Amino acid sequence: MRSPLSPWLLRCGAVAITTAFAGFTAQAGGATVPVADLVRQLGAEDYATREMATTELAALGPAAADALLAAAESSDDVEVALRARWLVDALPLAQATDPPDVSMLLDRYTRGDEDERVRIMHRLLRLDGDAGIEALARIVRLERSPSGSRIAAALLVREWAPDDPVWPSIASRIAQGLGPSRRPSARFLRAVASASPDAPLDARTATIDEARAAFPLIARAVTDDATPEADEEAEPHGDEQTRRIFRRALIDLLQAQGRRDEALVEAGQLLAACRGSVSEEELLAAELAWLTDHGLPEAAALVSDRLAPGRDRFAPLVAFAAAVAAEHRGDHAAAASHADAAHDALVGGDVELSRRLQAAMLLARWGATDWSLREYRATTDDPNAPFGEVALASILASELLHELGRDDEAADVLERMLDGRHDEDAAQTLLRMERDPRAIRSRMLSFKAFAAGARGDADEERRLIGEAVGTYPKDVDALIRLHRLAAGNPSALADARDRIARAIEQIEEEIQAVPDDPTGYNEYAWLVANTEGDVRKALRYSKRSLELSFDTSSYLDTLAHCRAANGDGIEAVRTQRLAVRQEPHNVALRQNLARFEKALETP
Repeated sequence: MRSPLSPWLLRCGAVAITTAFAGFTAQAGGATVPVADLVRQLGAEDYATREMATTELAALGPAAADALLAAAESSDDVEVALRARWLVDALPLAQATDPPDVSMLLDRYTRGDEDERVRIMHRLLRLDGDAGIEALARIVRLERSPSGSRIAAALLVREWAPDDPVWPSIASRIAQGLGPSRRPSARFLRAVASASPDAPLDARTATIDEARAAFPLIARAVTDDATPEADEEAEPHGDEQTRRIFRRALIDLLQAQGRRDEALVEAGQLLAACRGSVSEEELLAAELAWLTDHGLPEAAALVSDRLAPGRDRFAPLVAFAAAVAAEHRGDHAAAASHADAAHDALVGGDVELSRRLQAAMLLARWGATDWSLREYRATTDDPNAPFGEVALASILASELLHELGRDDEAADVLERMLDGRHDEDAAQTLLRMERDPRAIRSRMLSFKAFAAGARGDADEERRLIGEAVGTYPKDVDALIRLHRLAAGNPSALADARDRIARAIEQIEEEIQAVPDDPTGYNEYAWLVANTEGDVRKALRYSKRSLELSFDTSSYLDTLAHCRAANGDGIEAVRTQRLAVRQEPHNVALRQNLARFEKALETP
């Protein structure tokens, strides 16, 4: 009978682990002892042997991490698993060479709960100069929770894209952080980090083989870690999202090597994993749209059972995604057929209006703007639709029209919503929706002004912008246009600056009142970056908005503008590329990227 765990384990977190031993052996009694043997000795019958092995492994520190993690995660010996777990918990994530902000984040990471740890992973991923990449890869290696390791790896895997000029620098930092780890998530990430279109064929093949070997281990671990639910239709385990990220990366790797048939097989697995979920329709549609964007529109054939109108399994969102796929293939007849069938299924009296709005928003995101606007119009023109639904559809449709440069139409949509006849108090409904009627009217006037400017009617543009700012003094885009129109006119510029200063003061007050709302930080940063003011503060505020709302495309767009205003054109382009990656069909984001790239090319 073995003795109970010693009090030493309760003190192991205080052990000074400073050895940076790079091998996998230790000195014990003058003899070299492999780390694997020391790990086995954690479960020895003899108490003294267990204590000696524990002490030796603690002294090895990170050099023993991989063997200890394997034991903690998979050892059948309870004593070995528990001692290994305690030793892993004592391993420091931070290193002496880490920058101060990285060390601070890692310290918070070790003390945080699961949600806080994920937030810190996000921050490490986006630190300036890629300063947190190595530390994030270190988390992949050393995080005791397999799920936490997978999340960190998935965040880094998701950064890879074929021919990304930044990736080689990121990949080298990843390799440093991973060390020799053989965890499945680390193996997959290492394979992605080594991916290079310029590598010899055998090296590229080895990359694919390693990723394919690691992926089933990741998928199996996700399944094993899932907590069974009583309800068979319950949502899949949250870690399913990381599994989809790894599968998507594998598809991209295969595509980059021209192995299209194999990529399509993996696409089938990606879609199959969506089935049975309570969100099956949304997941299938999202994955099909992603596959289309990544060069596999023929994957629509794999969801043909959801494309037959009138059948119980017909799924309008999937049909819309299939329409987008058909359009990419050049099959315009099939595209129209799928889109019309989906539209017809969403206009019935018993259909929830929120589904129609959901379809419209997804179609806009997928670049199918005509179909998106048709779904918005179906709501705004529906005499039986509650005003709240009409208002939301009108606001979203107007922003899409503005993005497309159709500002007259955008203004008209809002005007009809604001000034039409309603069966309920429109202003109160908008306020309950947290939409200020003054802000919406100002936006309508701004759209009219933008349209006037596009026609060359400068006087009308100035008049309408002045009216917009008078209606809602905190309309950031109207203030930006007011500032630009004032160029060369000292009195007009002084007035614009005064109005901007007052708006900034109001935004600051709102930030102080609700410090965890990203909106105020983004508004401040966008206004200053596009006019004048404290650009460094705008940068800080923009980064804060992204800490509160990770990788939101519009906030990334703001950060890119802040970087450009700060004279950092290279980082502006890089940040804008991240924004475009989130919404690849967003016209405004693409136009801004082209503008930043052109500015970078201009001496």
